[in-house]
Amino acid sequence: MLAAIARSQGWLLTTDLTHEPGELTTIPANWVVNRTYHWRHHFDDTNAYFAGYFTVADKLMGTAVSLKGKTVAVTGASGRLGRALLNELAQQKAKPIALTTAENADFPAGIPCWRWQPGAEADLRDALKRVDILVINHGVNVHGDRTPEAMQTSLEVNALSGLRLMEVFFSTVETSPQRAMKEVWVNTSEAEVGPAFSPLYEISKRLMGDLVTLRRLDAPCVVRKLILGPFKSNLNPIGVMSADWVAWAIVALAKRNVRHIIVTINPFTYVAFPLKELSQWVYFRLFSRRP
Repeated sequence: MLAAIARSQGWLLTTDLTHEPGELTTIPANWVVNRTYHWRHHFDDTNAYFAGYFTVADKLMGTAVSLKGKTVAVTGASGRLGRALLNELAQQKAKPIALTTAENADFPAGIPCWRWQPGAEADLRDALKRVDILVINHGVNVHGDRTPEAMQTSLEVNALSGLRLMEVFFSTVETSPQRAMKEVWVNTSEAEVGPAFSPLYEISKRLMGDLVTLRRLDAPCVVRKLILGPFKSNLNPIGVMSADWVAWAIVALAKRNVRHIIVTINPFTYVAFPLKELSQWVYFRLFSRRP
């Protein structure tokens, strides 16, 4: 407060670092107010981002990320969680778009539907230019099938197609407002750190999770990971959480700028995942080479 008063009187002007001119070259910070984090205040909701030096106030009030008016595309939209996310995003006054591989999927009036196929991610580039947030939520569970065909399907749908789609979306981040506003949310599931009923599902999700952690070290926009426990769906009919509640929790945590969104009944995940992510971050920072 004292620094703000001093700047208003023409003193300490060189300390107002968040208003320095020039292109934004970094993504919004998580715990401190860097230039990109602050400039979302100008590009987006002018009533948000009350924090001064730290983002704690925004996290507590849920004002760190505004969804109002944002175009949000959700893959796996025909599944239980996909539909729940579309509904929750609409309640937040976002503009949800359903991305699905299903031929006969129907969605509520007012929600556009884009159909796509794994392997043809590049065909979506022009459409993704208009998208603010991409939620990569699709996947398959081949259960106990260990045939080569099942292995290829699990890796292709659960990991590789999502990574290719993420790269296509990254290629649309070209301006300062896009660098400040665009985001990717990736559902890797808690199979990243724990056993799953399907070993192939577990392996493919761990692969995707590790590659996402590595890639976002140099990502041009914010990347959030969704670490979800067992919720009731077509893939998991015995899930104990409801998809609607999981979707509500995802959105509530994203609005608070949580980068690792963990929603599960398993307390082990809340301990194991941050430790695993920290160890990988340190390893990748020390030993991975920039291009």
